[in-house]
Amino acid sequence: MPRTDLRRVSRRSGVSSLSSALIAMAALAGCSGSPADADRTVTVDLAESVACVDPHQTPQTSALNVARQLVDSLTDQDPRTGKIVGWIASRWTVNSDATRFVFTLRSGATFSDGTPVNAAAVVANLKDITALGAKSPLGISYLANLRSAVASDSRTVTVEFSKPSAQFLQATSTPTLGLLSPATLKRSSARRCTRELAGSGPFTLDTTTTADKSFVLKTRRDYAWPTPLARHTGAARVGGVTFRIVPAAQVRHGNLVSGQADVDAQVQPQDVDSFTGTKLTLLSQVRPGLVYTFLPNETSAVLSDPAVRVAISRGIDRSAFAPLLSRAEKPATSLFATSTPQYSDRSAQLSYDRAKATELLDKAGWVPGGDGIRQRAGRALRVRLVYASTDPYSSVYQLIAQQLRKIGVDLALTPLDDAANNARQAGGDYDLVSWAVTRGDPSVLSTVFPVGSANPLRRTTPGKLEQSISAVGETLDTARRQRAADASVDLILDGGHGIPLFEQAASVGVADTVKGIRLDASSRPLFYDAEVGK
Repeated sequence: MPRTDLRRVSRRSGVSSLSSALIAMAALAGCSGSPADADRTVTVDLAESVACVDPHQTPQTSALNVARQLVDSLTDQDPRTGKIVGWIASRWTVNSDATRFVFTLRSGATFSDGTPVNAAAVVANLKDITALGAKSPLGISYLANLRSAVASDSRTVTVEFSKPSAQFLQATSTPTLGLLSPATLKRSSARRCTRELAGSGPFTLDTTTTADKSFVLKTRRDYAWPTPLARHTGAARVGGVTFRIVPAAQVRHGNLVSGQADVDAQVQPQDVDSFTGTKLTLLSQVRPGLVYTFLPNETSAVLSDPAVRVAISRGIDRSAFAPLLSRAEKPATSLFATSTPQYSDRSAQLSYDRAKATELLDKAGWVPGGDGIRQRAGRALRVRLVYASTDPYSSVYQLIAQQLRKIGVDLALTPLDDAANNARQAGGDYDLVSWAVTRGDPSVLSTVFPVGSANPLRRTTPGKLEQSISAVGETLDTARRQRAADASVDLILDGGHGIPLFEQAASVGVADTVKGIRLDASSRPLFYDAEVGK
């Protein structure tokens, strides 16, 4: 599966590293004045194929980039401060142990099919995500331990959990918990993926959409309830947005430079310098949540041993990644990106230590072979890394393979097309996969590592790790949450359950004719404030 908000290479407070260009554009978008041309559309080139844009179902970043334009959420998250602000919910209360949330909804909002965004519709959306179960890999973690959701009147929703859910309020700001019309929710999950999807947002999905090629969005002229973080009110300033699937990075960049596209949603590190001295704008912002991380299949013959997993981590020199990353990206210093609440520096546990790696492998019985690759009981220490052939960080993997060979580990790089990659990962046919998960909350860990989660580690027996991660989401007290997050990260790193690599930043290229695009708290581009000049 491709980069996700669960990304498979297939927030301290708030999101940091807003580029000066982004700040400048935000200021421009806030200025008064009429749109340059409300009938013009924005053309956006996406790097990945998109199979489903139903936000309740998809964990894929590119798909959620589309879905975010179609749905509003109960709340929003300020990318500068991490603060949760009202959106469809005008206010809310949370009890002392975070088991009961009461939301009061604003009036006047509607879905694109004309039905009101009321309390009953919000309840129906929460129940839909619960009913989807494994089809909503992000949603099931956000709504874990949901006991009930009740509409006491048209504007009041009460949500109760059987256990404390400190992460839920932030979850209500995500597109995964975005609001779809009750009629949409009655349709099959398959039909909702590419057509007949009515949301509460400023754009609608056009019926001319062809999922494997493009997604065409049209502006809602009746829209009048934006997030308070937006720069204007009323309908979007453009006529629509067309998302095209353009996997080749060179083609996307060429389209942007030549004016055949307005936005490159995934600028490659090697193209970043080309923005200097041009009228093109690069919006860059560190993605919060789980950094790019090797996740081991702990049922594999080689990686079932934690000593081998930790040895691989210690055999990686992360400082050498810098030339292969964009300017806003940097080697990991924890499982969390520095823009994630409850981040704390774990550089010591991630430092390059070839002697320690060698010692661990020696004690585990892996001895050097004639070709330099270690062996044990006739088996070579070969580890298969499965990832999408469109992964922009393949050069990093090649460097890691060279580094690991120095400690006797053969990292077998296995790039695959999207279908084969998804199948291999779904079937557990790998030793390592590379994931990153975007979320501005430390409970992002619960999406990946526990038994019962997405669980690429293939763990089957819950234990101390599950208890520790659960504790992260069970208290509103900042100090206690910090201790629980630190303990969970330590357990994951010391057990080799995750091998962090680097922080990823969104790098969105924008043509000089487009103004007002901004990045949300998950570094996702928003087009509501966009203007296209002539």
